[in-house]
Amino acid sequence: LPDARRLVAQRCIYGVDLNPMAVELCKVSLWMEALEPGLPLTFLDSHIQHGNSLLGATPELLAQGIPDVAWEALEGDDKKAASALKKRNKTESKGQRTMDSLFATPVDKETTAVTQAVSDLESAADSDVVLLHQKETQWQSILESAPFQHQRLVADAFCAAFVWPKQVGISAETAPTNGVWCQVRDGQAVAPFTIETTQLLAKQFHFFHWHLQFPHVFAKGGFDVVLGNPPWERVKLQEQEFFASRSEEIANAVNAAARKKRIAQLPETDPQLWKEWCAASREAEGQSHLVRQSGRYPLCGKGDVNTYAIFAEHNRALLNPQGRAGFIVPTGIATDESTSGFLRSLLAERSFQEIVSYENEGTTFGSVNNRQSFCLMMLSRAPVSKTRLT
Repeated sequence: LPDARRLVAQRCIYGVDLNPMAVELCKVSLWMEALEPGLPLTFLDSHIQHGNSLLGATPELLAQGIPDVAWEALEGDDKKAASALKKRNKTESKGQRTMDSLFATPVDKETTAVTQAVSDLESAADSDVVLLHQKETQWQSILESAPFQHQRLVADAFCAAFVWPKQVGISAETAPTNGVWCQVRDGQAVAPFTIETTQLLAKQFHFFHWHLQFPHVFAKGGFDVVLGNPPWERVKLQEQEFFASRSEEIANAVNAAARKKRIAQLPETDPQLWKEWCAASREAEGQSHLVRQSGRYPLCGKGDVNTYAIFAEHNRALLNPQGRAGFIVPTGIATDESTSGFLRSLLAERSFQEIVSYENEGTTFGSVNNRQSFCLMMLSRAPVSKTRLT
């Protein structure tokens, strides 16, 4: 029924994508599916959102504070500055909270306030243009509210620590090591440079904190169902792909050694391209560092990390105690050494419901290498009585 489709689109479907165009196309698709004569397009901004699904904090990670490993040097960092920050973080982690903490911002009250505000938004009607505009204004007010802004800054600062520019001077002095991060968390004053750099890094890496963006969902334990066909990409900058549209000479080099030699000559031959390459290298290394060391992906964030593997672990983490997930990934999720810990965990917790493996012969997915086997994997958060392999 048309009204049922509108209700499902309005209340039941959520999505996140790194590509802003994909976000808008998703909304258009849902609007077309749920269109009802005489009614405005249903409000979807709070359900279909833009961000990097894989890069963000969780309440569990925030409760542990900034880990020392966050301050390892990345591409372009000053190693001495990074080492000093790591030592400072370790010292601050051992220190006692000061008397200022007695006047800290009550995080639980903020969480409750944001969750209630989003729940009220969810229950609000959008059956006419006036109500729709009211809902849009209500959502914008939530995003601009002090509790939401503060919680997002805390989570962004946690993630920013892993990709912070570790340089001698103001960058190191104001870096969000545990002491500074606790001040941010507790609502105390910190250097403007700390906030400004955190916000710039959050925009660059598109940090997305699921528990904050969908608080009403996680207040109930998570999602009922998670579906997806995640990208199968290495969390590592690929030289040929980067230079394909920038330098044919480098992209089409006879081998990797020749390509690296030409890249090393860029400071003299093309300084601007060298600058772009260094920036892209650092960003890719920062993403990998956050994935591997934040603690969010303890089972799949290791080895030659591929996005499909960490999406699998991520999908499982999004489920509520009775939730189920189904997604298409390479069969390596069940056979590769780097993901063996994930498979063992599924079997130990009896979460592994079914896996159906396919051989791609060039007809199922024409653009995928026909030697690439893939599978449909289905998980259950609650223990299952039977596991099926086909």
